[in-house]
Amino acid sequence: MKPIAILCAAQASVATFTNYYHEIWDIPSILSFGTLIISAGYLIVNFIRK
Repeated sequence: MKPIAILCAAQASVATFTNYYHEIWDIPSILSFGTLIISAGYLIVNFIRK
């Protein structure tokens, strides 16, 4: 269940990032991109460990 919640968070951060992509250095864009990187990294590490 936890990976599904992380996957939903990654999906939300992608949606936010595509909304603010034209202004890459805005705070919402940077935060959503950072959240995307962190959640994707967590999912990759979680699937490798199993």
